[in-house]
Amino acid sequence: MGTSLKHRIITLCVGLVLLTAVASLVSFWWSTSHFNESQVQQDMQVAENVYQQYLKAKERLLMTAATVLTADFGFKQAVATRDADTISSVLYNHSQRIDADLMLLFDTRGQLISANQSNIELPADTPQLMKQLLAQGNSSTFMVISNKLYQVIVLPVKAPRTIAYSMVGFAIDATVAKELKELTGMEISFIAVRTGLKATTMAEHPSHLPLLEYIDSQIVDRWFSEDPVYLSAKLHLPGLVNNPINVVLSADLSEHYKEFDKLVLTVILLSFGTIVLGFITSGILANNLTTPLQQLTVMAKQFAQGNYLANISESRPSKEVCELVDAFQEMGEDIQTREKQIRFQARHDTLTGFYNRTAALDLLSNYTEETGSYYLIAIDIKGLRHINDKLGPRVGDSCIQAVAQRIKESTHLLHGFNARVGGDEFLSVVEVKPDSTKQHCVEQLRLALNQYYVIQKLEISLRFSVGVVQYPEQAQTPEDMIRRALIAVDAAAQDGHEVYYYQNGEDEAHLERLQIIDELKHALKNDSGQLFMAYQPKLNMGSGKIDKVEALIRWKRSNGQWVSPEFFIDLAEQSGLIVELTQWVVSTVVGQVGSWLHEGLTMKAAINVSAQDIANKEFFSHLERALAKHKVPANLITIELTERDMIENEEQGINALKALKSLGVMISLDDYGVGQTSLGRLKMLPIDELKLDKVFILKLNESHQDQCIVQSTISLGHQLGFSVVAEGVENAESLKLLKQMRCDYAQGYYLSRPLPAKEFLDWLGSYNEVV
Repeated sequence: MGTSLKHRIITLCVGLVLLTAVASLVSFWWSTSHFNESQVQQDMQVAENVYQQYLKAKERLLMTAATVLTADFGFKQAVATRDADTISSVLYNHSQRIDADLMLLFDTRGQLISANQSNIELPADTPQLMKQLLAQGNSSTFMVISNKLYQVIVLPVKAPRTIAYSMVGFAIDATVAKELKELTGMEISFIAVRTGLKATTMAEHPSHLPLLEYIDSQIVDRWFSEDPVYLSAKLHLPGLVNNPINVVLSADLSEHYKEFDKLVLTVILLSFGTIVLGFITSGILANNLTTPLQQLTVMAKQFAQGNYLANISESRPSKEVCELVDAFQEMGEDIQTREKQIRFQARHDTLTGFYNRTAALDLLSNYTEETGSYYLIAIDIKGLRHINDKLGPRVGDSCIQAVAQRIKESTHLLHGFNARVGGDEFLSVVEVKPDSTKQHCVEQLRLALNQYYVIQKLEISLRFSVGVVQYPEQAQTPEDMIRRALIAVDAAAQDGHEVYYYQNGEDEAHLERLQIIDELKHALKNDSGQLFMAYQPKLNMGSGKIDKVEALIRWKRSNGQWVSPEFFIDLAEQSGLIVELTQWVVSTVVGQVGSWLHEGLTMKAAINVSAQDIANKEFFSHLERALAKHKVPANLITIELTERDMIENEEQGINALKALKSLGVMISLDDYGVGQTSLGRLKMLPIDELKLDKVFILKLNESHQDQCIVQSTISLGHQLGFSVVAEGVENAESLKLLKQMRCDYAQGYYLSRPLPAKEFLDWLGSYNEVV
């Protein structure tokens, strides 16, 4: 099952809020981190400038003090005379006056003459260091003396030549570091590369651990990572080559971290609050959107159940929901209207408004539950197809409507109903009246229908076939009623009656015909031997030999009952099986002729076909394939058609016969003499043979008229180039007359009845022995 719209809206809104919050948090984190980092870097740059200015100020102070000292005349005289007391007193007094921590006097060889401190420990290479210090000029230098770091400056004492060197310095200790920390806000550490840490503001620094290692080891746990406590910058101070001095500026990031984490936490709380607010808001929004939709769903289900008056109960629906509800209600009204139309059309004929066959069955089911008696009158319009062909389908439809109106007017007082059960078939169900007979009721309807109709200003007379069934005497179920009424009207149409009253048992005969048709289908498909061909010999009157046969189909049902060929062939034509049946006959006969050829017997065979066969496009190709398959010359096969088949569609029949002639088969016109073929039409037909109908041959020896007809027909056929065959020869006298009349072929029971292929071969052998 798919996710509901409400959940999708909530998910979308919360997802957007969450995405926005996460994006904001990440953006804030990144920007704040970079800002803090740049701020710390800026602070460190400021601190570096401050400490440099601080040291420059100290340097200027040192320079002033050293200049004053070296320029003092009494000091110069004391140095020149090596007055130790005076030198010591001057150095001491002068150091007190400028608050200098270091005041030293060296001779020109770099040996210490006097100092303001006792126990001064100078490096062993002091003379070389003096040279480096003098090389610095007026700039101060950082150096370690007595394991203490000093910022010193060295100036020569001249009188007028250099007689000594004075060194003035300030101690760089914790006090200085503390002052610089107060100025810069940074932790300050002074480190001599060779002798180690000299001063620092880091009170917690353990003495056993190098300062830089201590700084690097200080970390703090934050969120999902560990970050350093200090961000340090190491700078080089002016110093001696063999003992460089560094200052380390360390920014304590703890407060930055606290402020940053506090801001992040605030953002997270705000984001969480926003998400909760978004969840609540989206829930309200989704509820406002989906509640009307849910009610519309219920409304649609009510529509599906046929309740088109359903409405929603939303107290304050939006404009769009109101429009949607109005659209639903309009849709419901339209559906209701269409349903009525569909229900009407499902049960009524669209042309006449009468009930259709399905509705008639339902109504008859209701009638069978009552105790009344009814007539079922089936009405068929004769010749409606000709009206459609000649006057057009519109006139034909108008005729149907006019007939329906006439039926409606004639039966509206008879307490029944009318239905159209076919293209030109109607069914009227009327109640039996005690004071009216069946014949009287039907006659009144027939007389009303037979009056002429005015259709599109044309006076048209219609004729009808009427079939009548009475309920419950002659039918009990709706299906039986309609079927038997249609059987009765078909009987009326076939027998030429205007009215036909159903007779008990006719339905069973109809069902028997349907069963025979069904069995014929199975017999054709299964080829179980029920269907087989019989061959009736044709005598060549000139040679006295049998060189032709007529192939006739026979059927013995599985119950052992024989079925008349005329009967089941007629059923095959009515049911559309004739084409399939003829194809089976063609395949069987051509195969038999091929088998006889293989056995050394050349025998021509005639096959009877119908008009449906000739009209079928596959007949020619099927015959051609059969001849090729069994390697049978086409001239050994004769196709027999009746005059009736030729007259029904003469143009199509002639074209089909010409195609067969091009294939090489022979064409025979069967039952000649009893049809309507004129001499003018006869000369147009592409035939090879005339076959006289047996009505002229059966009593040929007794009827002079038949003899004249047969004699003249044989002469006419010969003059037109046709071979003539007489069928129905029943006696020797008739056979003798035919021979005298120079008839070409004769067949009949006098020679032999139709025989199966094996019996025919036995008969042929016996006949040839006698001849």
